[in-house]
Amino acid sequence: MTAPRLLLISDASVLPIERLAALVERLAGALAPGAAAVYLREPRLSAREQLAAARTLVRAGGAAVPVFVRRRFDLALAAGAAGVHLQADGLPPAEVRAPAPGLRLGYSAHALDELARVAAEVDYLTFSPVFATPGKGPARGLEALRAACAAAAGRPVLALGGILAPAQARAAREAGAWGVATIRGVLAAPDPLAAALDLLAALDPLPGDGSSGA
Repeated sequence: MTAPRLLLISDASVLPIERLAALVERLAGALAPGAAAVYLREPRLSAREQLAAARTLVRAGGAAVPVFVRRRFDLALAAGAAGVHLQADGLPPAEVRAPAPGLRLGYSAHALDELARVAAEVDYLTFSPVFATPGKGPARGLEALRAACAAAAGRPVLALGGILAPAQARAAREAGAWGVATIRGVLAAPDPLAAALDLLAALDPLPGDGSSGA
């Protein structure tokens, strides 16, 4: 299965889980399977609440819109999610592959050496912040994204940080990104479904693109 072109990152303060699930259900009916995925990132929720949220999203997306759970492979397994999204200060990929070989692994990378070190062990990576985004430090820019995609050695890289419009998504693709990840670009839009579809349209494969995903 290829990596998603569009990864929607949850934020219940922007769009409640119930409304996100409704959006996911609509995307599941409108897109090719796997074109979009959801990263359940709700660190303020208890484990029980995260499990309930994950199950809600899995029911909404089915096989068409995979769900990735932040850090917790046990919750991902219990919810029937597609995978886990890992971070530098959490479990290393090998420690998740061993007990949960059927889960797909994503990883949040913020530096080139970090990205290069783990790329072969995961199914996709996010690299951030590419564009300016509140509270995330200086934007890395498109040249850093280009270098990150080269360092990933064929693993799909999703540009994250300040992806608010189709033009930014297209610029990320032209810099070598497989796709993009976003919160506000979809969840805070007046019409989240239209915003998601517009970003995906901007992420259509480039002429001569030989990427195959992971």
